Amino acid sequence: MASGLATRCPACDTAFRVVLDQLRVSDGWVRCGRCAEVFNAGERLIDVESGAPRKMPEPDPGELAPASSTAPARPAGGVDIEFESAPYADAAEAADAVPQAAASQPAAADSALWRSEPAPGPAAAPEPDADLRAEPSAMPSFLRRAERAQRWRQPRVRAALAAVVGLGLLGLAGQVGYTYRDLVAARYPALRPVLAQACAALGCAIAPPRLIESLSVDSSGLVRVERSNLYKLNVALRNRAGIEAALPALELALTDSQGRLLARRVLRPAELGADAASLAAGHELDLQATLQAATDPVAGYTIELFYP
Repeated sequence: MASGLATRCPACDTAFRVVLDQLRVSDGWVRCGRCAEVFNAGERLIDVESGAPRKMPEPDPGELAPASSTAPARPAGGVDIEFESAPYADAAEAADAVPQAAASQPAAADSALWRSEPAPGPAAAPEPDADLRAEPSAMPSFLRRAERAQRWRQPRVRAALAAVVGLGLLGLAGQVGYTYRDLVAARYPALRPVLAQACAALGCAIAPPRLIESLSVDSSGLVRVERSNLYKLNVALRNRAGIEAALPALELALTDSQGRLLARRVLRPAELGADAASLAAGHELDLQATLQAATDPVAGYTIELFYP
């Protein structure tokens, strides 16, 4: 009897009362309403009163509806059966959970414990030549989802995904290393030979990193040479970074006593007397240059550091 049978989930060990008619629809396959485990309930049947294992009985031939022109056709597609009832810990508790009043209406009591597709309404009588065979049932949707999840858990699929992720990370590391090769070589000198070999193959070069935010002008001065229109510029440049930095260019703007711009000139490190392309960490460099101004006297100036 359907009301006297139960099944137990192999994953969470939760027992549920079952309905044989609905088990036959999905060939015994169900999904646990507590942990979503998919298993064959027909292979794990137990008696509610005694707790003894039971086999799934064969359907009674008398219960099978004869194929006739007035019988409703079975809908195509599988039935997604999922436990919805409250679980009980053992078979004894299951027997207590079933009220005695429900014995008079087993079909109504059992149907409330399951969720399935609604039964089709009465079908119209087919034509005399119509094919009265029911369409075969498709695999239930929860079984299809379980199979898709199982495919992603296969070792070869996981190995392929791990290989793709590893190659992606390796490519990302190579791209970052190429873009910031100057900074990496200055911060990690042990990697400079490796980066130099890679640049030789790619046609690039390793240069001092550009750290304009770490460079500052500690002091400067613009002095006119007596009785001439020549001016001497002195600039003290300091590197406040913990690694070497490339020497920047210097933009000098000259103004008159009214603040109007008289001239603007860009001075590169070589024009300022620098004999190196970089400034060591924490060091200061004195730069000098001689400039010739216009006839108007120079009253002020501004200096700005930048990388061309």
